[in-house]
Order: sequence, then structure tokens, then C-alpha cells
Amino acid sequence: MTFAGAIGIPKAFNVTTLLIFLCSLGVVSLKPVIYSTDKADKALIWSFLVFGISLILASIADLLEARGFDKPSRFLLAIPVLFLLLRSKGPKDWLWYGVVIGAILAFLLALYERIVLGVERASGGEHPIMFGDTAMMLGWLSFVAAAFFFSEKRSVWVAIALFAGLSGMGASVLSGSRGGWVAVPFIGLFMFWQCRDLLGKKHLFKLFLSASLLVVIAVAVPQTGIQKRVGEAVSNIDQYLDGTKTGTSVGTRFDMWKASIHMFQESPIFGVGASQVQPIKRELADQGRININAVPYDHAHNEYFHALSTRGLVGLLLLLMVYLVPMKLFLRKLHNYKDNWRVRSYAIAGALIPMCYMDFALTQSMFMHNIGVMMYAFPIVFFWAALRWAEREELEKESSV
Repeated sequence: MTFAGAIGIPKAFNVTTLLIFLCSLGVVSLKPVIYSTDKADKALIWSFLVFGISLILASIADLLEARGFDKPSRFLLAIPVLFLLLRSKGPKDWLWYGVVIGAILAFLLALYERIVLGVERASGGEHPIMFGDTAMMLGWLSFVAAAFFFSEKRSVWVAIALFAGLSGMGASVLSGSRGGWVAVPFIGLFMFWQCRDLLGKKHLFKLFLSASLLVVIAVAVPQTGIQKRVGEAVSNIDQYLDGTKTGTSVGTRFDMWKASIHMFQESPIFGVGASQVQPIKRELADQGRININAVPYDHAHNEYFHALSTRGLVGLLLLLMVYLVPMKLFLRKLHNYKDNWRVRSYAIAGALIPMCYMDFALTQSMFMHNIGVMMYAFPIVFFWAALRWAEREELEKESSV
């Protein structure tokens, strides 16, 4: 339900994650199902726990109001959900149905907003960047779903999942969110490499040609808006570098990053604190060092620069931890299950989430938005639990032989 309603049904992810969290409150009364927390489970739990607490402590040190605890708490609330799922067992394949439905609904909503409502950028009730980046992630997860269904020889669902993958990317294009497009070739190559043995050279070559053709068409057709958005970015960069116009979309980002570096230099270890971001930027604007357009934003439109400026080197290292620990755990499972797609598919999906977020973080502070936190922490928990369920099934098969 979380995936299915992620952005196709505005704010639905809030309801679904709340429901599963409420279910997790009764986890202590559940009888374990062949349950034992191993080192990998603990590493994931500790990464969420340490990161969440660090953000709360940073808010306390910065004398922010209780609202500063809201988004960090989501990492903590995902932990009991993980305990619930590790002690349970359910229809894990439904994750793929949810992902596929979510990507298609996002595309339909984006089409409605662009064609019927006539808006310039689809947003689905969220910020266009958040909508577009989340749609892109759902698209990639749908392609993993297609690989899973292909391994199960379920042709109809392969076709539906492939359509969903294109739908997720289509919704991203209709949102005009350029940041999510940067990693397409890199994550695409990762996907092709992971699926090389499953698909075989013949299918892999056909798929690569089809994907390349679709990218060329998407860029070439003016109605997609890709040409326009990329052209605007190039023009903005030229205008910023020659000093003719610095208040553009890209120019404002550059000034926010410049301000973040200044803040980091003022307090390199622990940062200046979130409450000082706008006052310092206002001071820099008064000095003519950045454009006034950069002042109203309370973040740097870059997760790395935001962490570096507000929480210093400590904050940046903790941010990298919450990306790299889950990604390493999933990639390790990929190495352990080279030929078993009943496990492998969940590992690929789980690894893609931090990969996507590390890309999105280049142009957006994802964790400054409720949907950004929720659609990172909970999906990682869901796919990790599904992976562990799949491992259990393999162990049960081996023990019964």
C-alpha cells in the first residue's frame, strides 16, 4: 500500500506508514517465526538509530522547536516496523505489485496535471522535485520487478512491470526534475550488469538497444520538455559564470552551495546549525557575495552541502553512513545469491534506494521533506524484511532436502 499510493494518491504514504507503525507496537506479543537478529539486521538498525538520534540532538543543540524532531523521528519509527516484519512472514511478492501500481498511478496523475490542468510541472501535491525523484525511484524498482517476474516466467507481469518502469520515468520527465535524470546511465548500467546472466546476451542486447532508442526519442521530442529543461540548465550555468544573471534556478543553487561552504568554514566540525542558515545567507547577500534569491531557502538544495553547513563533518559522515550501510548490506546479499532471483531481486531493489537517493541528494535536500524521509527509511525496511523472508524460505528448502 505504501508503494502503490506513494505519490499517485497524494499523502497516502503518511497513512500507510502510520498504519504499519501502529501494528508494530504489538511486536513484543508476537511469537517469533524462526527469528534471530543477525549482524546485518543490527547494522541496519544501528544506522537508522544513530542517524535519527543525531538529527534530534542537532535540533536540540540548535534550540529549534519540537518540529525539528518530526522528520528525524521517522528513522526511529521505522525500527519497530523492521522488528515486526522480521518476526513475521507474509506475501512479500506483493511489494512488486505495489511498486508497479505506484509507478503507473504517478504517471497517470502527472499526465492529468500536465494535459488537463495545464500545469508546467507535475507535482502530485508535493514539490515537483520530490514528486519527480520519487517517481524515478518507483520506475527503477518496477524494472527490478520486471526482472523478478521474468525469472518466474510470468510474461504478463513482465510486460506490466516494464510499462510501470517507463511510467515512473515518464512521471519524472513530466515533473521537469532534472536531478533524477543524472543517474539514469549509471543505475541503468548497474541494472544491466546485475541482470546479464538472467537475460542472456541476446535479450540483454535487445533491451539495451530499446532503452537507448527510448532515451534518444525522449530527448529529441520537444513535448517531453527534456530539451527545454536541459537547455535552461546550460544557459543558467553560462549566465552565472559570466556574471550576467545569477538569480536563475541553477545560479541560485550555486549561491546556496557557495553559502554552505562559507558556513562549513566557519564551523567545520559540527556546523553552524539549521537556525543560522538564513541569517548567514542574508548577511552574504548584503555583502553582494550571493544573490538575494538564495536567502529564503532553509536548505542548500543539496543534501551533502546541507549536512556539511548545518552539522559539519560529523553530519556529513553520518549522512554517508545512512546511505552506505544499507547499500553495502544489500550488495553483500547480491554477492551471496548470484543465481537465486527469489532472494536476489529484493537485494537489487534495496540497493537501488540509497543509490537513487545519493543521486537525488546532488540537487535536493531530500531529508528536509516528509516524503523524502518516509520513502527512504520505510522502503529499505520493507525490502530488507522481504529479503530475509526469502532467505528463510531457502533455508527451509535446504533443511527439508
